[in-house]
Amino acid sequence: MALAILCAFLAALGFAIMYALIKGVGVDFGTAQLVFFRSLVALLIFSPMLLQNKHLLKTNRLKGHLLRSAFGLASMFCLFVSAPHIPFTDLTLIIFTMPLFVTLLSYPLLKERVSRNQYFIVIAGFIGIFIATDPEANNLSIYYLLAVSGSALYGLAVITIRQLGETEAPGTTFFYFTIICTVFSGCALPFNWISPDLMDWAYLFAIGVFGGLAQFAMIKAYKLAPANLIAPVEYTQFLWAIVFGVVVWGEVPSLNTYLGALIIIGAAFALSQNFSKPLQKKDNLR
Repeated sequence: MALAILCAFLAALGFAIMYALIKGVGVDFGTAQLVFFRSLVALLIFSPMLLQNKHLLKTNRLKGHLLRSAFGLASMFCLFVSAPHIPFTDLTLIIFTMPLFVTLLSYPLLKERVSRNQYFIVIAGFIGIFIATDPEANNLSIYYLLAVSGSALYGLAVITIRQLGETEAPGTTFFYFTIICTVFSGCALPFNWISPDLMDWAYLFAIGVFGGLAQFAMIKAYKLAPANLIAPVEYTQFLWAIVFGVVVWGEVPSLNTYLGALIIIGAAFALSQNFSKPLQKKDNLR
């Protein structure tokens, strides 16, 4: 149990560092470049595991993996583009709205029953993001819409991961996603390449290292312990977002940000408790 909590804590820190790096250097590179190195470095780190467990690439659900990867890839593009242009705490809170989208999409895509209370929680969560971003006080840009789109696409990816989880090992889903993202983002590099200097190479490598390790640590955490134990630790990413935002960019969160964060995290946590339950309905996205 302690190992699961440690893995979740390290995953939250790893994702916070990854997005902080992207926010810091994202404008200096093409988005495809960021996605490519985020995926390639993670693939290289865990390739020894793949070589020792080649059975992880055996699947009868290639279409499902392609769909999951398409949603995940599109989500990364949206979030990576928006990261340098909005406050770090706002970006983190928008990412936390993913469970709201999963709940909204569960009935039309999975035919899973969504209770009235769950709909009320979703509404409360969106009110929370409205409070946190405070559109009346801030001039919200198109990058906020991109970030929200990225969170919605992340929600679609989570739905497909749940469906794949009926038959696929977590390692299989991880490797197919990483390989597909590397290939497709690599195809876009000739049209989106900015030559890095020595320090830039270090940043790109670090994005892949922290992103890959964080993803693996989170998978490990959910394998070792139930979601109701892991989810609260996962949301410590917001605390890291505050620290990085204040120390690196001088972004001091307002009272509205904290109030909105309390509502969003509370709503997301309440909804996420259902995500680890077995699917009861027919898989419509295979």
